[in-house]
Amino acid sequence: MALPFYVEPTDPPSKQELLKAALKLFARDGVRESSIRAVAAEAGFTNPVLFKYFEGKEALAVHLFERCYLRLVREAMAAIGSAGSFRERLGRLISRVLTLLDESPEAVLFVNEELRRYWPQVSPATRKHSLIAMTRAFFDEGGVTKSVDRSLLVAGFWGILGQFARLHAFGEWHGKAVAAAPQLELLIWNMLKP
Repeated sequence: MALPFYVEPTDPPSKQELLKAALKLFARDGVRESSIRAVAAEAGFTNPVLFKYFEGKEALAVHLFERCYLRLVREAMAAIGSAGSFRERLGRLISRVLTLLDESPEAVLFVNEELRRYWPQVSPATRKHSLIAMTRAFFDEGGVTKSVDRSLLVAGFWGILGQFARLHAFGEWHGKAVAAAPQLELLIWNMLKP
């Protein structure tokens, strides 16, 4: 079975299991409600194994957040940086985010839910890759409507995708998330263009 993207093949097997268990619990219950003991037990270990790799639950959460966020950034950069019109690249961006949601709904939800909490704690190298700044620059390049503040459009874009991720996670959207890409693209396109 392939490893989830937030687990590196070079991670020791016990660390791999801890990362998978932690993301599952963090996305389902929240970081505050997930104890170190619960994470270790979910992975099939005792607490000391977790401390072998991380100083504590917060360090584990920041590590997972950073790995998940950077994957989202790589997907966005690949879509935005590809050839094609603004509309085509917008469609690819939406499809890539939804494909990632299908691959790991927990990772997308975790980033969406915990961005405010963990963004200030990620490494300076990661902070250079702001999805907000990247999206704003993309919208500027695409010449989206000038009648609405760019920051509001960026918030609307990521807000729509974040709310859709919640619908998907809570079973309100049946089937693959990527199947909603054409409808979401149309919705977002109408928001961006007058």
